[in-house]
Amino acid sequence: MLIESGKSEEFDIPNDQSRPISTNSIYSIKSLNTKKETIQKKKSKESKPKKKNGLVIFISFILKNFGILFVVIFYMAGGAFLFNILEQHTEIQNCQSGEGEWNKLRIDYRSQFFNYIYFNTTPNPWLPVDNATIEAGLYVEKDGPPIYDPILTEWIKDFREKLLNISDTLKYTGQDCEKQSSWTYFSSLLFTITIMTTLGYGHVSPATAEGQIVCICYSLLGIPLFVISTVKVSSLLGDLLVFITSNILCFCCRKSNKNENNHQLEENSNEWNENEDKNIITVVNDDENEEQDDKDERFVPLTIVLVVFAGYLMLGAYIFTLLESDWSLLEASYYAFVSLSTIGFGDYVPGIGKVMSGNEAEGGKNLLIATIYIYIGLAILGMCFQLIQDQIADKVGSIIENLNFCKKNENESQDESLIRSHSDTANIQKEKSNLHNSQIEVREATIISVKPKDESSC
Repeated sequence: MLIESGKSEEFDIPNDQSRPISTNSIYSIKSLNTKKETIQKKKSKESKPKKKNGLVIFISFILKNFGILFVVIFYMAGGAFLFNILEQHTEIQNCQSGEGEWNKLRIDYRSQFFNYIYFNTTPNPWLPVDNATIEAGLYVEKDGPPIYDPILTEWIKDFREKLLNISDTLKYTGQDCEKQSSWTYFSSLLFTITIMTTLGYGHVSPATAEGQIVCICYSLLGIPLFVISTVKVSSLLGDLLVFITSNILCFCCRKSNKNENNHQLEENSNEWNENEDKNIITVVNDDENEEQDDKDERFVPLTIVLVVFAGYLMLGAYIFTLLESDWSLLEASYYAFVSLSTIGFGDYVPGIGKVMSGNEAEGGKNLLIATIYIYIGLAILGMCFQLIQDQIADKVGSIIENLNFCKKNENESQDESLIRSHSDTANIQKEKSNLHNSQIEVREATIISVKPKDESSC
């Protein structure tokens, strides 16, 4: 026999839980809980703000502030490459044609001059001049100065006109057509910036129909693009100048203003204590002080603006005297001013002479420096105009505010006088009504007593 020794125990189980629970259901509940925890962890990770990388912040700052500048640089570089392709080949062909015509003209006139001078003006040394040769007709009388001077002069003028015609039409002046070209890459780069800035030196100009059409289309897009980029760079340079002026140059000014403000605060605190004892409330307008502080922070003196522009002009003049050895300081200053003022006569162009003489490397370097100088200079000029415009706007605004304040005071005084007059008339009417409701006894034009209707006299 088998004996069961186990004790049976009874448990009170609610009706909804009286059903036996399997282990599978327990594991499924645990898995659901773990899934919920993982989902909550993912949500918490997603809700946390991601830390931005410093490199990403730097790249976004550069693209936001200097992206348009990169677009302009790419546009200028591509335009220079395009004009170089379109114009240089045609220039070389014209130069070679001019060289051929020049050589032909030189040979023709050389033989013409030689034959005339030798046979018509020079006596024959092997033929003696005597009566026998004269009677035989072997001697021919030579042309003297009254005859050959007009002839040679006319030939020289004709020769000069033909040379100028070759130089104007075919742009040939005796240079090496294969090595000396005015449409190099750097010369084309300077040409693109003269288009975009409306400077127009005229040292080179497109001669082909394709180049002229491309020049029109290029300028229609390039000029607005350059203006937008210049405005952006000018604003950045203006902020930089304001920062330098407000934090470095005006440190002493701000220190003295700070001492004055501390002294003013002490006086105000003393007045506050006195007014507090007298139960007087004073009101201070902090908005006006904050606006004044903002204006002081954005303020740049006009002398500093002019000094910055004049200093950039002098810097350019010094640089161009080093680049162009045959330029004086006055000529370099003249070139810098004419370029930055967008007058652009084109009588002085740095590097173009060296390019035409065959030194393309050094001439290209000078042209590149001139391109960078003109772009930065126009941005600085725009910055100066913007700062001067801000100062003029502030002055005009303060004048208008003062005029409005005076008008407001006049209107307030008129309103106060009207209020006073109305209050006076109201008081007079009130006194009349009081007198009308009172009993007045008059004897010999003197008031004896005033007795109200409802109250008895004392």
